[in-house]
Amino acid sequence: MRENTTKLFKEVLKGMAVRYGVSSMLEQFNVSPSVEQALYDEIYESAEFLTRINRAFVRDKVGQPVFMGANGGVTQRAGVETDDTAERQTRDVLSLRKREYRLYEVECDVHIRWDTLDTWARFKDFVQRYRNHVKQMIALDIIKCGWHGIEAKDKSDINANPLLQDVNVGWLQLVRNETAHRAIKDGKQPGEIRIGPGGDYENLDQAVNDLKSGIPVHKRTNLIAIIGDDLTSHDKNKLYAKNAHTPSEKSKIEMAQIVESYGGLHSYQVPFFPSRGVLVTSFDNLSHYVQRDSTRTHVMNNPKKKQIEDYLSRNDGYFIEDPEKIIFFESEAVKIEKDDQGNWS
Repeated sequence: MRENTTKLFKEVLKGMAVRYGVSSMLEQFNVSPSVEQALYDEIYESAEFLTRINRAFVRDKVGQPVFMGANGGVTQRAGVETDDTAERQTRDVLSLRKREYRLYEVECDVHIRWDTLDTWARFKDFVQRYRNHVKQMIALDIIKCGWHGIEAKDKSDINANPLLQDVNVGWLQLVRNETAHRAIKDGKQPGEIRIGPGGDYENLDQAVNDLKSGIPVHKRTNLIAIIGDDLTSHDKNKLYAKNAHTPSEKSKIEMAQIVESYGGLHSYQVPFFPSRGVLVTSFDNLSHYVQRDSTRTHVMNNPKKKQIEDYLSRNDGYFIEDPEKIIFFESEAVKIEKDDQGNWS
């Protein structure tokens, strides 16, 4: 690094040490609980989806869930007015089965080359820009792993598993493991769910509505649909084609953002959600847990590689609060097009 960049970097380290309440950033340390909370608040706030789901700090790496899902109602009539022997009975409104969350250690380690720092040193806020970028990348990785995580291998391979399939066990895999019948991959034909005229569902509305019916009536509160990009794009293209010669109708479609709901549910596109997947649940049924006081970090200057290295680790995991309140189509099974021979793809 140039002399001016070195001086700036030292000032940056001093500022970070003050924020974290430590004497130096150059040695690994546990982040204090109050700073840890603020750090993850900033990470979650950098991705809108994460501000909508449950986030919680927990004490143990393996333990009972934090949030309580309802199991039926609490209102009843015991008949005590007409029956002297009758007694009022309390009910367990939580899950009937004991369920556990499980957290795994993950690492978010990045570096910046010296020559990049020399270039950025011209901007007074370059450090803040960098920190914000890193926080957003961490947030997006939380989402990415939530949709695609299959297992937590001792050593992950980003090249073989670019969607972080081997880093942690995400929400969809938790459903597959615990309530496999809610991860649907078969329609009238095994391994295929056909959405379109002549298929299992005439359109996306019908498909979402059918998924909704798979959730018990008393649990259909605050339900939303998360829909893959391929499906919404395909639906959008059909609407454009239908109204291609009607400018006023095309304008209305643009203003309405094509379709705001499917099957009577507000629909959302979420980063990294499987491109042809369809999922029905509520935001507060999806959780991301972090073990309190598990965050460790330090920054080092590595002359051997001419770069600054920023290390952060934590214990985290995913959880479905109510397994009966989530259901989805496997993306790989969904077919939306028919060729001239009537084959779906």
